[in-house]
Amino acid sequence: MRKVCLLSFILLLVASTYSQKAVPKITKTYFRSDPFEGEFSSFMTHLLNDPAITSKILEKRTDSTLFFFQGTYKNFNPFFFKPTRVQVVLTELPVDIDSLAKDTIYNYQLFAYDNDTKDGVQDVKKEFDKLLKRFKGSFLSNQYSENPAGSGSAGATYNFFDGYHAIAPFAITWFGPTESKEMCLVLTVRLDTRYNEAILPVPFYAPK
Repeated sequence: MRKVCLLSFILLLVASTYSQKAVPKITKTYFRSDPFEGEFSSFMTHLLNDPAITSKILEKRTDSTLFFFQGTYKNFNPFFFKPTRVQVVLTELPVDIDSLAKDTIYNYQLFAYDNDTKDGVQDVKKEFDKLLKRFKGSFLSNQYSENPAGSGSAGATYNFFDGYHAIAPFAITWFGPTESKEMCLVLTVRLDTRYNEAILPVPFYAPK
C-alpha cells in the first residue's frame, strides 16, 4: 500500500513539474510579452507600452473594478496560419479559494481571428489540433467541453490541469462564427503573482 501511495505521489509530482515548465514554455513561444521572464512589474511595463500593439484599452484596478487590458498587434503572429488579426487581453478575475478567502488571478489571452470561410474554419481547427497534440502530454489531465452548432456560435475548449493547482493553468479554445463572421482561436494562460513574480494559480491544491 505504501509503495502504491508513493508511486502515485511521484507521478503527480512529475506531472506538476512538467506543467510548471510547460506554461512558461507556452508564454515564451506564443506571447510577445512573457510574464514568467523576470519580474511581473517588468512584464506589465513591456505589455502596456509595447509599440507593436495598437487600439489599446486600459482599465486600471480601483476599489470597485478589476484590471483589464486589450490591444491588437500590428504584425505579431506566432501561429502556423495567417490570422486576419491577433489580439492580446490581460484581465483580472475574482476566484474563491475556499468558503472564506477570496482572491484574484489573471487571464492572459491571445485571440487569433480568421474569416468565416472554408479555409478560415479549417485553419483555426487545424491549429487547435496542433496545440492539443503538442501540449496535452505536459499536463496531468485535461477537460473537454464544446458548444454545439445549434447554440449560436459553435466552439470547443480543452482545459489542462496538473495535480497541485485548483485552476487549470492553460486552455485552448476555438469558436465561431461570431457576429462579425469570424472564426477565432484562443490561448488562455491563468496565473497569479507572488513577490512580484508570476506563478501558476492557486497552488498547493490537494487532489482527491
